[in-house]
Amino acid sequence: MGPAPAPQASLPAADAARLSAIFDRYADAEADGAKRMTPAAFARAVAPPALDAADPQALYGALFALADAGGSGLLARDDFLRFQAQLRAPDAAVALPFRAAAADPAAAAAALAAADPAARAYLQGRAQIAYAEFAELAAAARAARVRQAFSAADPRGSGSVAAAALPAVARQLVPLDPAGPIAQRLALLSEAPDRPAVGYPTFLALVSLLADPARIRRATDQVLRHETSPNVKPPGSLALARPAFAAATTLLTPLEVAVLFTLAEGQRAAEATTLERINAAIDACLHSLRPAAHADLPLAPPPAAAAAAAHAPQRPPLWEALFQAYNFAVGAVAGGIGAAAVYPIDLVKTRMQNQRSAVVGELMYKNSVDCFRKVVRNEGILGLYRGLGPQLVGVAPEKAIKLTMNDFVRARLTDRKTGEIALAAEMLAGATAGASQVIFTNPLEIVKIRLQVQGEMLKDAAAAAAKPVPRSGAVTIVKELGLLGLYKGASACLLRDVPFSAIYFTCYSHIKKDLFHEGDRQLGIADLLCAGALAGMPAAYLTTPADVIKTRLQVVAKQGETVYSGLVDAARKIYAEEGFKAFFKGGPARVLRSSPQFGTTLMCYELIHRLIPFPGESHELPHDRHAQHTRELAAQTALFHAGNALRLMHDAGYRFGAPRPTPAPQ
Repeated sequence: MGPAPAPQASLPAADAARLSAIFDRYADAEADGAKRMTPAAFARAVAPPALDAADPQALYGALFALADAGGSGLLARDDFLRFQAQLRAPDAAVALPFRAAAADPAAAAAALAAADPAARAYLQGRAQIAYAEFAELAAAARAARVRQAFSAADPRGSGSVAAAALPAVARQLVPLDPAGPIAQRLALLSEAPDRPAVGYPTFLALVSLLADPARIRRATDQVLRHETSPNVKPPGSLALARPAFAAATTLLTPLEVAVLFTLAEGQRAAEATTLERINAAIDACLHSLRPAAHADLPLAPPPAAAAAAAHAPQRPPLWEALFQAYNFAVGAVAGGIGAAAVYPIDLVKTRMQNQRSAVVGELMYKNSVDCFRKVVRNEGILGLYRGLGPQLVGVAPEKAIKLTMNDFVRARLTDRKTGEIALAAEMLAGATAGASQVIFTNPLEIVKIRLQVQGEMLKDAAAAAAKPVPRSGAVTIVKELGLLGLYKGASACLLRDVPFSAIYFTCYSHIKKDLFHEGDRQLGIADLLCAGALAGMPAAYLTTPADVIKTRLQVVAKQGETVYSGLVDAARKIYAEEGFKAFFKGGPARVLRSSPQFGTTLMCYELIHRLIPFPGESHELPHDRHAQHTRELAAQTALFHAGNALRLMHDAGYRFGAPRPTPAPQ
């Protein structure tokens, strides 16, 4: 046999700690003051119950020899952990038997060629074969063993096996818990209730399916990418139709899909099932090969915060009011910090959106960079912060109510038992937050915009008048506008803020969870800042047209400029006079402002919550039940790779490399 691929696997810290505890529990010897494992203890620690070996120590002798790097006959902790990492590699089912075969090439060749004349002819006279060749021959030997097992169970040559005998036959080939739900449902695969026999094609589909549960998971993920219904309900309760499932995946054959639906649903020839039941079937398959020792310790216990949250009582009304007031205060502080950080960009954006390309001589700025330079040159550095005062006064309640309302609605639309929230519910929470903020946003925006464009208007007026034109402060502008005037353009403000918040908060949540893996770890400052900034990009740019219309409605038109009477009138006239591109004026500046502003705001919001938590509230890692199941499944899949290797070693012809029994004395 050629050299085996060098093991590269390593264990995550949590798995290493769990396996180290298993080593401590099963170690039955000591050397040099440290615990050690004998071959018998090693077999007890790694043997999956589903293999049902009569003599585990004899079976796992080859594996113990591989794990015992020093050849001392006693296994150290580091060797045990290193071997467990190798067992969890995706190719462990071939790589480990290949390494074991190197110890006895003759026995390995005999096992590979036992039922295949072509393989026997190929191996004859060869001192070694490559790893890739070994893998192919092992797969062929495995297929031959499947055929032999079926033929042995069908002595009459009918092409089918009795449904009652199927569990025993299947256990020779795949991991199967005789008391588990999968074994109990195998009889449902029979051709008909009055004919309790399972045909050869169905038998092949069953063995192929149960031999690789991870493939079922990949197929399910492939199908979900084609589904639109997860957007409106939690994925776990998603109903899946068998014909659509089979058409959407290339990883399972139609007959394998039929077998999967029958086993998952517990109903003969089932036409539909749910994702939750398919996941349960996958878990049952994986559990069958889980080493017995792993049952001693939880695979991935849910965080204490999650368990507490699932049974947490509702807050009393007064305490709930105080909690929302706390959220409001935190949002106000975070919003003020975010607004001040990007205010110069906001001023440039407003100046760019307000200039009219249809008016001759009106183009004062070529682009956002040119606008920034001219503001600094003509009005000084402080000109970049014109209107910041009312912005800070208004942005506190604006951001506070937006953040508080999003959290409030989101909490009520989240399933308390599963921790899941549908995509549509996430967007609804964001949209509600956006609509609620307009009561603060509109007066703030109209005063801020008039202060921001006042600098250029004063410059034009000063050039045409003999005496200086007095500046108007925020109070003066409020008095001039009146209550109704402060809500001019409110419809455009709604058109901008509702979709912005729906897009932003949904993207922010998914970026944290899917890109930065929130729940696996506590996100740092850079993670939160990047998540907020990335979410702000599509939200800001896609809502720029509504922002342009709002700006045109709220600013005072100069002499000779078009006057707009409303939302539709403004949209029609802007398109007619300036074209479609005018709707995205200041779009890059809006992205440059909104992206870092909301990144800073959400970062501060979460950090303040973390540093100064509300009394009685946990600030542990957020818990996502779907993400938790994914992590558990990944850990179980790793164990399955280990069990798959052990199963291959368990097969009759694969005991090569095991210590040979000592002959009895004559």
